[in-house]
Amino acid sequence: MRSVTEKTDDRRKMKWPTMSRRQFVEAIVSAGIAGTVVSFFSLLMSLLPSVGAGEQQGEVDNVLRYGPEKGTWYSAKAGAEVMLEDFDEVGKGAGVLWRKSISAILIRVDEGKLRGAKATSGLVAFAGACTHLCCISTWRLDRPNEDVLFCRCHDGAFDPYDIVKDVMLNGAEYLGAKVIAGPPPRAAPIIPIEIKDGKVAGVPENLDLYSYCG
Repeated sequence: MRSVTEKTDDRRKMKWPTMSRRQFVEAIVSAGIAGTVVSFFSLLMSLLPSVGAGEQQGEVDNVLRYGPEKGTWYSAKAGAEVMLEDFDEVGKGAGVLWRKSISAILIRVDEGKLRGAKATSGLVAFAGACTHLCCISTWRLDRPNEDVLFCRCHDGAFDPYDIVKDVMLNGAEYLGAKVIAGPPPRAAPIIPIEIKDGKVAGVPENLDLYSYCG
């Protein structure tokens, strides 16, 4: 039977793999690069829409809901259902969400000035995404004294009282607020609406029309 001393001597005689200083530095650098690459791709994937993003799963509620904008008359109502009675005067408008993900702008208009379309109980809704680079347009936030849908990214402006026919890149024809300033290439699409039990709801007639932002 071998003694403890002999076993210890055997361990000392074993040759362990060695690494030079250069090899050690190269290993550390390689590990750092790999970590950076993994982090980069993780960040990239978080910014890209997931498979099926924007698609509606199952039954979807078409009632409009107030958006999260701060410093507005509807800020305290963020996420709440939009009610017809809230729009009690001409010019009152709000940023809203339709079908959970489609940004929109709802406005109480002066029906006597509206050209090219008819309002629903005095209301008209437009897609909020600018047709230029898809920034979100606003109503009387950036330009409180002007009756325009305004995109602050590149000073694009649409006239919600002048409704014109236009064509999307996919060839779909639609009605929308006419471009009156800036680089937007197409009108801001109207979203058909209806009133149900006092709630304002979008009518999903042609959902593909609102997917121009991808």
